[in-house]
Amino acid sequence: MNLKILFIEAAKQYLLGLPSGFEKSGCTVKILTDIQEEELEKTLKEFKPDLAVTAGWTKIHTRVNLQLLHRLLKKYGVKHAYWATEDPRWREKWSLYYIETTHPDYIFTIDRDSVIYYKNLGYSAHHLTWACNPDFHKPGNKQEQYSCDIAVVATAGVTWSSYRKDSVQILLQPLLEKGYNVKIWGNRWEKVDPNIIGFDVPSKFLKQKLPYTETNDVYSTAKIVLGFQNTFTELNSRTFEVLASQGFLLTPHTPAVEELFISKKHLVCSSSPKETLKLVDYYLTHENERKTIAKLGQKEVYSNHTYTHRAKEILNVVSKSSG
Repeated sequence: MNLKILFIEAAKQYLLGLPSGFEKSGCTVKILTDIQEEELEKTLKEFKPDLAVTAGWTKIHTRVNLQLLHRLLKKYGVKHAYWATEDPRWREKWSLYYIETTHPDYIFTIDRDSVIYYKNLGYSAHHLTWACNPDFHKPGNKQEQYSCDIAVVATAGVTWSSYRKDSVQILLQPLLEKGYNVKIWGNRWEKVDPNIIGFDVPSKFLKQKLPYTETNDVYSTAKIVLGFQNTFTELNSRTFEVLASQGFLLTPHTPAVEELFISKKHLVCSSSPKETLKLVDYYLTHENERKTIAKLGQKEVYSNHTYTHRAKEILNVVSKSSG
């Protein structure tokens, strides 16, 4: 399906995702990393896109920018597909605001329970989960600064009102309390309130925030990567990215993980702090098994969960509605 796609986003996580999937699906892609009136109008006039694709909740999404985006896309008759990646946690506070300001023609959400919510509001809504881009999400360089038994690459919660709190209690708490060789990269961990999450995160475990382009190096260097989940029913982006980087992923046992992956084949799941300690002790001393699982995990996401797969899902929806 050779459509012209205008992809508008600033964050690397998105720029290194769907655009490549659209290109590999036969589309012509132009990227704008900001929403500025002169540049956007010039692009719409000259490039004449069939579809504008936006995503997330990032720094370019100011009220003025969103209003401008809606006005110009409407003026030039360009269809708009929005990928709501902050659902369900920020659905009412953010996604709904974005949607009511820009009025997209299609909504794709990482949360399948939100599909019916948007449909009830009269929108064309569809489920679209995260994925990986094999051109970027691949084994990185093993680096001494990232060497550790257990790595965490994640942002700490603020209120910890989601399943993310359970995730850190199952995976991280027992390892910190027993003094394992853990390194944590990400924002806000120094501000974590032990009264909310139930345990301390000593500063000796904390590293600086990691540029997104270096995450693969951590996943490839650490022996075990902890993958927290935000909900029971969906997977976060790092699940796919760690596996694609051939990292060995330890994640909570949830229906969403079980739906797409097999524990001890593609990754390893833990249901309790006690099980986490048992699994970590076992796999730290069984390197060959770790490597086998990591390779099979990568093979699985490369086979079924790339951004080419996701782009095709979007294009199928668009073609059905326009055909």
